[in-house]
Amino acid sequence: APDKKQALALLERLAAPDQTVAAARLALAAIASAAEAHERAAAEAAEAYRLSPDDENTAVMAARYGARAPGGLNGAITLLERFLAREPRSLEARFTLARLLSQAGRADDARAQFEAALALDPTNPVILFSLAQVAAQAGQSSLAQSYLQRYLDLPAEIARDNAIAMLFLGQIAEEEKRFEDAIGWYAKIDSGEQVDTARIRRALILGRLKRIDEALSVLREGIPDDPRARARLIAIEAQVLREAGRYADAFKVLDDALKRQPDDTDLLYDHAMAAEKVNRLDLLEASLRKLIEARPDHAHAYNALGYTLADRNLRLGEAQRLIEKALELAPDDAHILDSMGWVLFRRGDLEGAIRYLRKAFALRADVEIGVHLGEVLWQAGMQDEARQLWRDAREREPANEVLRETLVRLNITL
Repeated sequence: APDKKQALALLERLAAPDQTVAAARLALAAIASAAEAHERAAAEAAEAYRLSPDDENTAVMAARYGARAPGGLNGAITLLERFLAREPRSLEARFTLARLLSQAGRADDARAQFEAALALDPTNPVILFSLAQVAAQAGQSSLAQSYLQRYLDLPAEIARDNAIAMLFLGQIAEEEKRFEDAIGWYAKIDSGEQVDTARIRRALILGRLKRIDEALSVLREGIPDDPRARARLIAIEAQVLREAGRYADAFKVLDDALKRQPDDTDLLYDHAMAAEKVNRLDLLEASLRKLIEARPDHAHAYNALGYTLADRNLRLGEAQRLIEKALELAPDDAHILDSMGWVLFRRGDLEGAIRYLRKAFALRADVEIGVHLGEVLWQAGMQDEARQLWRDAREREPANEVLRETLVRLNITL
C-alpha cells in the first residue's frame, strides 16, 4: 500500500544516521514487514543480528522475519540453532525454534526443542499447550492429554486459559468416540470465549446419542446477548432436530427466530432449507430471494433455489439460470456442479449432465453426488457403473434418504 511504502521511505531517512545500530535495523524490518516487503524485512533483521549477535531478542526477530521471506524457513532454523549452541539457556529463542521446526513439519525435532524449553521453565502454560498440539498432530493422543492435564494442574496463580485445554481434551475424547468423556470436558466450560463452542459440541454429541431433550436443554441454558451468537445456537438447535427427523420442530425454531431477526442472512438460508423439509416451497423461495437481494454474491442461495426447482421439475429454464449464476460465483464448488448436472438431466441433456456430475464427484466424493451420477448413468445405459456407485454409496451411508428414494423409484435391487 502507498502509505506503508511512504512509511518505509520515511523510516529509512530517519534511521540513516543509525545504520550501524541493531535497534534501527529491527525498526526498519518491522516497517518492511508491515508493508509486506518480507525479503527486505528479513535482510534488515539479518543485518541487525550481525550487528548484535549475542542478543536473544535480535536473534529471535531475525529468525521470525527470515522465516516469513520466501524460502527463508530453513535459514531461520539454522540461525537459532547456532545461537542456541552458544546460549543454550535462552528460553524465547528455543521456543521460537520449536515453533519454526513445527512449521517445517519436523514434529520430532520440534517436540525435543519444546521439551528443552519446558526444562528451562517447567510451569510455562504456553509451552505445555504447544507440546500437547505437537503430540496431537503426531497422533499421540495419550501424550497430548498428559500435557493438557499438566497444564490444568498448574498452580492457580499462573495465568492461563483453562477452557482451551478443556476444549482440546473434549475434542480428543470426541475423536476417540469417548463421548461421555467429551461431554464431561465440554460441560466444565461455563464461562469465557469458548463457552458457546463447548455448548454446541456437547449438544451435537447428545443429539448423535439420540438424547435430544438433553441436547436442546444445553442449547437453551443461556441466550447470548450477541445476535450472531444467538443465531448460531438456534441453527445448531435446528440441526439437532433435523438430524432426529423432527423436521416440523426444526422449521418452527427457525421460523420463530426469523420473526425476531428478519434480516439475519444465515437465518434466512437455514429457514429456507428447513422450509424445504416441510414442503413449504413458497417460504423457501421467499427466504432465498430475500437473501439474494441482501447478498447478491451468495452462491449457495442461487444454487439452493435452482436445485430445489430442478429437483421438482419446476421452471427448469429459471432453475438453470440460477445455478449458472451460482457457478459464476463459485466455479469449483462440487455441490453447485452437482446441481448443474441435475438440472441438465431434468432437461434431457444426459451428456452434459454426466460431464458436470463426473467433475463434481471428482472434486468431492459425496454420497448424494454419487447417487445423482448413478441415476444419470443408469438412464444413459451405463448400468454397471451406476450399480457400483450405488453400492459404494450404500456401504458408506446405508440410511441415506436420497439413495433409498432413488432405488425405490427406479425399482432397483442391488
